[in-house]
Amino acid sequence: MDHNLTVLICDDNVAVHESINAYLQAEGMNSESAYDGEMGLKLLKENNFDLVILDIMMPGLFGTEVCKEIRKTSDIPIIMLSARSEEVDRIVGLEIGADDYITKPFSPREIVVRIKTILKRVQSKKENPHQLKAGNLSIDIDGYEVLINNQEIEFTAKEVELLVFLVKNKGKVVNREELLYKVWGYDYIGDTRAVDTLIKRIRKKIAKASPDFCIKSVYGVGYKFEVCV
Repeated sequence: MDHNLTVLICDDNVAVHESINAYLQAEGMNSESAYDGEMGLKLLKENNFDLVILDIMMPGLFGTEVCKEIRKTSDIPIIMLSARSEEVDRIVGLEIGADDYITKPFSPREIVVRIKTILKRVQSKKENPHQLKAGNLSIDIDGYEVLINNQEIEFTAKEVELLVFLVKNKGKVVNREELLYKVWGYDYIGDTRAVDTLIKRIRKKIAKASPDFCIKSVYGVGYKFEVCV
């Protein structure tokens, strides 16, 4: 892992910063601390970070509002933290653009594993990018870039991964459970609304770009990617 990687930790609990930072340092990564949403946004404007750990419940701006602000201008990976484990909180987190969601109390070791997994996916670019094409859609898999009619569409890492899996299975109905396992893995099994939420976001983003492809819903099963030419 690149020793220059820097994570922004945005949480009002000092102990959270100390525990996560200790594990990050052990992995050769750096961190900066923000103790409220406003401070987090300020640091993001002034510095370059590779990933954000963002607590939902903070004084001033809630983490959800901070996430929305970040997503207006950046596709930086975001891991959201919450003391609540309700499914609706996880869905909201994914809906507004978070890449991952962890419930407190958590193991700092688990967070570092999640961070390394996300950063490895996002930052591993090869000299010859792996291109995936379907109709007027072009995806640079390693660079996490999506083009429709040669126009770049801003996608989060999870959105790209879900779209890539559907395109690779073009014409085949893929059920929600398989998508959850392939794109999210670990404890997301059974939380199928996460897939529906991400599909809605992808459809909304591509609608304005005149796509010649579509993601069809197959009632009670899942989704199918098709090129309409």
